[in-house]
Amino acid sequence: MYVKSYRLDRTHRVIELRGVTRSDDALAAEQQVRTLLRRCDTPAAIVDVDSEEVSPSLVSLLVRLRGFAERCRVFLCVRARHEQVAEALREAGLERILRVTRTLSQARERTRVCCAATSPRRPASTVRARLKVRLYRFVCPDTKERTAAARQSHACDLR
Repeated sequence: MYVKSYRLDRTHRVIELRGVTRSDDALAAEQQVRTLLRRCDTPAAIVDVDSEEVSPSLVSLLVRLRGFAERCRVFLCVRARHEQVAEALREAGLERILRVTRTLSQARERTRVCCAATSPRRPASTVRARLKVRLYRFVCPDTKERTAAARQSHACDLR
């Protein structure tokens, strides 16, 4: 059993799980993944399960990690490399809860909604910012007139 982590891009961290078959392995893996989730600097984490069979300890580990990730405010998605694992999680009814996907690109697509909401807005381009400033100066060339115009626009909001 081992846990490996790397940053996929600025909004995704991939955590690889291998060899989690026994409950002892699951407990050790859970401690390592919890540490990674606490220190996660991205809004989304993808747990990459590299196992050919699904054990009860693996399923309970994934469900516990999902709850812990929510408390850490990290969007968690599970990538099942093997079809048998994905099918078993689907039959158990955990596909939506764990957000099971087959590839990393599908996982990135599935987490795109959460990452768009948590990522900061891009700053306006310099051309756009310059145009706004020029338009504002054109409409109100004098500083005193600018403040008077601002007061007039807010006066109707007070009613």
